Amino acid sequence: MLNTLIRKIRRLAGRALIRRVRYANKVRYFQIQQEDGMPLDNVEHFEPFGFTSHPLPNAETVVLAFNGNGSHSIAIMAGDQQYRLEIEEGEAAIYNHLGDKVHIKKDSTISVEAATKVELVTPHTHITGKLTVAETIDATGQITSADNITAVGIVQGASLVNAAGSASMGEGGTMQVTDVVAGGISLTGHTHSNGNNGGNTGGPQ
Repeated sequence: MLNTLIRKIRRLAGRALIRRVRYANKVRYFQIQQEDGMPLDNVEHFEPFGFTSHPLPNAETVVLAFNGNGSHSIAIMAGDQQYRLEIEEGEAAIYNHLGDKVHIKKDSTISVEAATKVELVTPHTHITGKLTVAETIDATGQITSADNITAVGIVQGASLVNAAGSASMGEGGTMQVTDVVAGGISLTGHTHSNGNNGGNTGGPQ
């Protein structure tokens, strides 16, 4: 009886390899291979609220056997040394096996790396600071501004819309505007006085 008790105590917690993953009613189950060679099916994977991951085959997990014989076991952790990141003290990161990651660095920078794209599915994105874009901005909708829009480089193929009208820019970088009104004076419709034998001139040509 003492030997049986010792075996159960030893099996209360242990390491195992994940062989297969399946789902049933949003519950994730592992098929595992334990260190002593005993396979075990339908081991429920417990995770912290708000975070989930689907480990690859041969990832490691920690298994708890509540009765010491494996009939009621759960997996509480899953990790894979092959893809683990090396980060600095105090840092944290979320990553996958393809190298995409969200890295919270010790200098208060959050670095997001994605091989294809970063997608935000939300009706409103609010940025309180400066936005710097190294390449092209493609907008299928309107670009509106409550203040000035300043470009230090070339803006191509853009469309700007406000209450006064619209403007478009061709591929060559020339802005084509229906009209520009500054201080109540129209660029295309203004005239000059005393410019036509004492009379007003016609519109701009």
